[in-house]
Amino acid sequence: MPDNLADVVLLDGGMGTTLKDHGVVLPPTIWSAAALLEAPDVVRGCHVAFIEAGADVIISNTYATVPNLLVLENLDDQLEDLVATAMRLAREASEVAGDVLIAGSLAPLGHSYRPDLVGPDEENLASYRRIVAAMGDVPDVYVCETMSSVREASAAVIAAGETGRETWVAFALGSDGTGALLSGESAVEAATAMISLGVTTILFNCSEPEAITAAIRAVVDLPIATGGYPNMLEPVPLDWSFEAPSPRGKRHDLTTDRMVDMVFEWVHGGATHIGGCCGVGPAVINAMADRITAR
Repeated sequence: MPDNLADVVLLDGGMGTTLKDHGVVLPPTIWSAAALLEAPDVVRGCHVAFIEAGADVIISNTYATVPNLLVLENLDDQLEDLVATAMRLAREASEVAGDVLIAGSLAPLGHSYRPDLVGPDEENLASYRRIVAAMGDVPDVYVCETMSSVREASAAVIAAGETGRETWVAFALGSDGTGALLSGESAVEAATAMISLGVTTILFNCSEPEAITAAIRAVVDLPIATGGYPNMLEPVPLDWSFEAPSPRGKRHDLTTDRMVDMVFEWVHGGATHIGGCCGVGPAVINAMADRITAR
């Protein structure tokens, strides 16, 4: 357990969820990247809402600014502009609402949750280098998030590490209760590989909190900071494609109170980084912040 709850790092919640809650229509192709073109003020406002809710870290809206998705809307040549816009909006929100860390999001390059569709390593590394370069000097840290396998994460980590800035990795997990990655690799295997690449924090995200509980228990004694930012949605089907509308709905058993209780089970077990992903809005992050300051 952290020496003091004040040492817990609180991440923000789901940008896509919060954009939808503000009425922004997200296409199944480029998803939250569309808001950078159609509703940049709302993107900035979502960041501000999470900061005001108590987040210590906001994650850039660059999850979908990747070549394999942008090409679906003939926007690949605008990648640099879109990434730069996302970083500017995060920085402006921090300047307006509070001094927080800005994490540059490096996401799966094509299909989330599909380790079987991860591309060749050299192509992945080139794409991540392109995204990292477009982020400029805005990120305080990089988070390689929703990674489905060690191989997918490694390319993102190498590109981020070339900047000399701190790098975190967040893996997506299966729903079998073991805490294993979607690739079948164990959480310990993944953490050990990331430690060898110089990663400072291993997280688990975009997964059911029950799966994250198992993963954190497996790695909490390793020499690396850990934590998680879970979904409040139903699990993703194994054959899901990013181009198809997600069939997931809200998990009605996961109330705000239950989610916060589960996250703080991780904290009391030694986790240091918490937050939320899909389905988690500012109100849930605020409830986590209140729990941190109440004890």
